[in-house]
Amino acid sequence: MSKRLGLNLPDDTHAQIKARADAAGVSVHSWIIAALERENFRQLCQDTNDWWASRPEAAERQVAEYRRRREVQGGRDSSAA
Repeated sequence: MSKRLGLNLPDDTHAQIKARADAAGVSVHSWIIAALERENFRQLCQDTNDWWASRPEAAERQVAEYRRRREVQGGRDSSAA
């Protein structure tokens, strides 16, 4: 069994979270978990953007390869019709 962590929030913050959870039709617990998942995904996207930004030549190569695959795929799609 996992140990539950307690989260002490100021009253106004708890009220804001409760209002948002109520508006979404979910429990406070579910809303907090979803918020953590969204933040984790946002950070992952930011890390990925930073990684690609530090490697512009790799990004350009990937974009060129993607466009080439789309052209080949597009040519196949039009000939099938």
